[in-house]
Amino acid sequence: MTDAHHTRSHSAWAASATARNTTCAGAMAMVTLAGPEVESEAAAWGTACHQLAERCLSLTVDAVYYLGSIEKTESFSFTVDEEMAGCAQEFIDYCRERIAEYTADDKTGVCTWWLERNFSLDALDPPFEAGGTGDCILWFPKWKMLEIVDLKGGRGVVVEVKGNAQARTYGLGAMLEFPELDVEIVRSTIVQPRAPHKDGRIRSEEIHVADLVDWTSWLSLKMRLSKDAIDEFPGIENRVDFDDWAEIWLTTGACTFCPAEGFCPKRRKEALAAAGQKAVDWFEDPTAVVPVALNAPAISSAEELGHTLDGLEALESWIKAVRAHAHTRAERGEKIPGWMLAEKIGNRAWIDADEDDNDIEAFKLAEKIRKALKIDDEQNLFVPSKVKSVAQIEKVLGSRKTELAKLEGKLWHKPVKGTNLVSETKTTRTPAKSKPEQHFEALAETEKQ
Repeated sequence: MTDAHHTRSHSAWAASATARNTTCAGAMAMVTLAGPEVESEAAAWGTACHQLAERCLSLTVDAVYYLGSIEKTESFSFTVDEEMAGCAQEFIDYCRERIAEYTADDKTGVCTWWLERNFSLDALDPPFEAGGTGDCILWFPKWKMLEIVDLKGGRGVVVEVKGNAQARTYGLGAMLEFPELDVEIVRSTIVQPRAPHKDGRIRSEEIHVADLVDWTSWLSLKMRLSKDAIDEFPGIENRVDFDDWAEIWLTTGACTFCPAEGFCPKRRKEALAAAGQKAVDWFEDPTAVVPVALNAPAISSAEELGHTLDGLEALESWIKAVRAHAHTRAERGEKIPGWMLAEKIGNRAWIDADEDDNDIEAFKLAEKIRKALKIDDEQNLFVPSKVKSVAQIEKVLGSRKTELAKLEGKLWHKPVKGTNLVSETKTTRTPAKSKPEQHFEALAETEKQ
């Protein structure tokens, strides 16, 4: 087993950012302004699913074996449910099927495979550190084929495999990592179980080594352009120079997941182009006192409506990116006038429930719940390593559920699950503390002790 995914370092030019960096030469420079990335819950879910899949392939078990167990990432913990297990299992099954397929064809040969294999592009002499990690690399000697299988856990963004820059970078990296292999074909496979696609949830692209070499020349050129953009980057102190630089080096089109999308001037310009002039005036004029009211859409043709919806999609994407960027800055302790952090309240959970509890501790908690709520012993509150949820116990109590409500803070609680950035004029909640404030409070408490 390799190290946990969230503990791994990333190259300056990561394979996962290849599409963004090759589309937008200035992306790497802009990302330096974004600060440390904060792990989102969606990204953390994908990381947890990858960890589960890697463990199952390494130990030759199925994902269902880990139902109810806990997968931890840098900032989140997930209980492995049927959705996560199913997503991981589809990846697991594909890798196993490919190995079995080759074994049936080549009676004397062996398919060699590696999980979560790190690779570097140093052999290309890139202008900065470049590399990545392949989820599963398969080597089929008889077929002279190297296959890189990439698990995508997302459901919101469908990943295409044809011409996929990230997938091709994985293939290139695998070839450089194993130069002794006699490879003719590099096959890239995307496994994306939670996103429907016309080509299926598993789709592949095969490319001849000669074509990959040509693509590598193009990749090297794009890397040098990114280096030029970094060398010419003026910073944001001089707004005129920055705007001139942005006009030359920034290109939209691969902005999804870019840490700089929320403050990118090109993305802003593109998004506002989809809005009416009144909306543009509001965002572009910092002296405006009252937000302008946009007129209701006029009756239009189907073609005009489709054009408007395309524009709104770009605008919505930008709005989401700006909100996420502002939230990150507020969590770092920056005060945004008129806005504040407010705590998100999580679902009900047992106070004494430890995510790492074993069967004995879980059984003790079940006994405590029985005693507090006077539930008959016949009720099955306990399953191996896990106690039924608060909602499930509430169902058991029926009309007596008010007794459970009275035990909030004693037997169960609603743990805080992060923060939201909200307008101060639209909430009565108490402001939440930023991460620096929490850090210094914890230090002060330690010093008192």
